[in-house]
Amino acid sequence: MGKKIFIAGGAGYVGTALIDLALKKNYQIICYDMLIYSDDPIKQFNNYPNFKFIKGDVRDRSKLDKSIVGSDYVVNLAAIVGDKPCQVAPKSTYQINYLGNQFLLESSKKNRIKKFIFASTCSNYGISSSNLFADESSKLNPVSLYAEIKIDSEKLVKDFNDKSFCTTSLRFATAYGISNRTRFDLTVNSFAYEAYKDKKLMVFAGDTWRPYIHVYDMGHLILKILESSDQKISGEVFNAGFTNENYTKEDIVNFFIEKMPSLEVNTVNSIEDPRNYKVSFKKIEKLFNIKNNYSIPLGIDELFDSFKSGKLTYNDYSTNSLDKITEFFNKKEESLYINNI
Repeated sequence: MGKKIFIAGGAGYVGTALIDLALKKNYQIICYDMLIYSDDPIKQFNNYPNFKFIKGDVRDRSKLDKSIVGSDYVVNLAAIVGDKPCQVAPKSTYQINYLGNQFLLESSKKNRIKKFIFASTCSNYGISSSNLFADESSKLNPVSLYAEIKIDSEKLVKDFNDKSFCTTSLRFATAYGISNRTRFDLTVNSFAYEAYKDKKLMVFAGDTWRPYIHVYDMGHLILKILESSDQKISGEVFNAGFTNENYTKEDIVNFFIEKMPSLEVNTVNSIEDPRNYKVSFKKIEKLFNIKNNYSIPLGIDELFDSFKSGKLTYNDYSTNSLDKITEFFNKKEESLYINNI
């Protein structure tokens, strides 16, 4: 058996991709998750002797302390993700995304965890000049509660770092592609379903920039960090993605048109989401001398093939984050935890 990784939020979009990769590399895995979206995404992992699931909440300090014992590394993917879900449950968002991260850090340090990785976001850059690439030293300009809490959490992660406890924050690009719990509140994935089902796309603010990364490349980067020497990553923040994967929405649409020449595209100029940023990933690319394994055209093919084969269905698309968050974090849930922490 290899090193043991404790993955908070392991039953989610990124977590299931990371677990798949880590198990194939003979890591031991503890998946710690409150299962907002059911246990279906992790059922196949039960066949691995080095996989263990613990149903738990990162706000439960006592359970965290017991569950994390014996682990070598901790990866914190536990979060309410995205602007709208955070608006639906702002109290629980603060508790899970910030306090939960704090509790994980405290428990990790107490249990002498060797490395701690925090999943942050390039959304921290918010609105920046489309003529410049944002790097890790660029000004942060959050335009959402989600990004504001990520920035505060990054500071906390760095404060906990010391010679015996190596912490790293990864500002991930916008994800796409398939995992065991594929999300469809993301540009490429959402476009793929709409293009496949309706043969048309509605595009808002087509000239806005984003960096993109396949969900499995996210898993690869996390493992690269865990496998690197402490002096290279200790206390560091990395933009996590690949510089050649910065695109406007119009660029993304053109990838779809190449595959579906008859695709109907309707462009709307109104901007519901003001974010606009290009990001440099030279720091992490230089450190590991790596390139992306996946590209957006390959990701689109992967999505289309999964729709055609029935691997992904309307049920996967309709069971989106906002609906589940609304159902799970009702007013009772919001008040319950604010009183009990």
